[in-house]
Amino acid sequence: MLYSKDIELEDKVIESLAAGSMSINAIHSRLGKDTKVSLRAVYKAIDKLRKAGVLLKAGKRVLIDQEWAKRVEEKFNAIVPAFLLQKGERAVYSFTSIENLDAFWKTIVLPLERSVPNGEIFFYNPHNFWAYMPARKESEDAYYRHFAETNRFGFFTVGGDTAADIEFKRAYQNDRLQIDLQPIAALGRRDHITVVGPFIITVRLAKGIAERIDELYASGEGIEYLLLAISQTCERPGKVRFVLENNPARASELRRLLAKNFYFTSSEYGHGGSIPAPRSA
Repeated sequence: MLYSKDIELEDKVIESLAAGSMSINAIHSRLGKDTKVSLRAVYKAIDKLRKAGVLLKAGKRVLIDQEWAKRVEEKFNAIVPAFLLQKGERAVYSFTSIENLDAFWKTIVLPLERSVPNGEIFFYNPHNFWAYMPARKESEDAYYRHFAETNRFGFFTVGGDTAADIEFKRAYQNDRLQIDLQPIAALGRRDHITVVGPFIITVRLAKGIAERIDELYASGEGIEYLLLAISQTCERPGKVRFVLENNPARASELRRLLAKNFYFTSSEYGHGGSIPAPRSA
């Protein structure tokens, strides 16, 4: 399935054509760089996709049928309203797997971002161990890159300044994703918060897991040393709550709280000034 862990030949053909039309020989040549596939197999895959209405053939070149692409886009965009709670509404989900929770978080937050196209996104994590979970690392890296790719600002506050926290800041901060290291007493050590427009996502860890992660980070070791212990701690996280709410007033309060160590072009958050270049740790 396209962009999943189980990718078939037809998926690879579509991915190859995402940048534009190509000849069948060129598609075969490109696919051959990564895997052994016969020209005949490529012909069969393209013929199957043509009959399914996914591809078109014009002369000697093959291209994606844009009507199909538009239908796919419309279907996925139709998912968005399902998560756009009305003002004052709140939804609670429970997870017993950190990996499944992180996948669900992105399933929710990406449509929310599209619903608020121009606003900054604010984050608060006591420690951002999520960036290093082995099964989700590729997904995390892609998410942090998307701020620069979409020219959008993200402001990430980490509630610690240990060696591992500093490593996260140095690895991921850029002109569009700025990271500040400061504990905020008003926010609990169990809560990992995201604010997108009027929407707030709060991931609340079990008390014992949150305390253990704090202990590991407090050791002063780097993330490479801590990673095995963090992964083992998160193998059985107990029940983790995921709360999504549409609460404009609370979202505004959280943005002002989390904006204190950043600078903005407007005075919306209580101070003015232009957004500076990222600061070193």
